[in-house]
Amino acid sequence: MEKKCWLLTWNQERWAWDDKLDGYKEMIQEIEQVGKAFSKWTCGVNKSIKAGDRVFMIKLGSEPRGIVASGIAITDVFEGTHWDSEKNAQGKKARRIYIQFDKIIDYETEGILTYDVLQEVAPEYHWSTQSSGIEIPKNIWDKIEEKWGR
Repeated sequence: MEKKCWLLTWNQERWAWDDKLDGYKEMIQEIEQVGKAFSKWTCGVNKSIKAGDRVFMIKLGSEPRGIVASGIAITDVFEGTHWDSEKNAQGKKARRIYIQFDKIIDYETEGILTYDVLQEVAPEYHWSTQSSGIEIPKNIWDKIEEKWGR
């Protein structure tokens, strides 16, 4: 089966992945120390992500906006606890995946793959989606991999 690529979203105003415990900075250190870091992430209404698929994480909301992380889905989509504590308290579930991150950029101190660059690469793609788990077509995925690897 052919692997796919997905765009996951992170809006800092809605969820603080920059928390000290299990935040992205701690995961950057894990990648530096052991070459990878693991986390689960919400994938919106998507039910199609499969283990082995490529994922990119885009930071939305306040600047800088752009791709800050990449990895591989290590599970298919499953129903799990909701990231929003209020919804979780109401018993609501969220579709999630586990990710093995291979690269996370500290957007405060390093250059990310900015929204402007993404617009240049694929102006027809909806980079500012509010829904996590949107498929990135193969022709765009290839261009992003090339830019991301530099």
